[in-house]
Amino acid sequence: MKLAVQRLVVRASAQRVFELFTDPAQFTQWMAPQATLEPIPGGIVRWTHPNGDTVSGRYVEITPHRIVFTYGWERSEVGIPPGSTSVEIDLASQPDGSTLVTLVHRGLDEPAADAHSGGWRHYLDRMRRAAEGEPIGADPWGMRRVPTVEERTR
Repeated sequence: MKLAVQRLVVRASAQRVFELFTDPAQFTQWMAPQATLEPIPGGIVRWTHPNGDTVSGRYVEITPHRIVFTYGWERSEVGIPPGSTSVEIDLASQPDGSTLVTLVHRGLDEPAADAHSGGWRHYLDRMRRAAEGEPIGADPWGMRRVPTVEERTR
């Protein structure tokens, strides 16, 4: 298994970043237009992109500086079933008021980790822009399908 790891500094408080990850109304501004988020241990994590691809899982841990949830795709051809992997997001407040965001996606095989690294980089940049008050506009990846197992192994 390979990890998909992303780190970025967001010029916003950890509280603001936390809200962007856990409040469905804010989450839908940068990740996907439909989301059900119940940020309590055992609560639902589910979002659907414009192309119909849906992620689903459950919260495992939730504190103001750490979010952990299980993750997978409802489309079986992707080969990452709902809840089969985990995403850990750590929010470290910095002295200047910014937040260091570290995201680690565990449980992916190498081709899937590579594909998800690119996806997380794209969506975390959209989250950063939303947190910093920049316009983010429509998602240029909104209609991109998640690659299937067969597509990733070619």
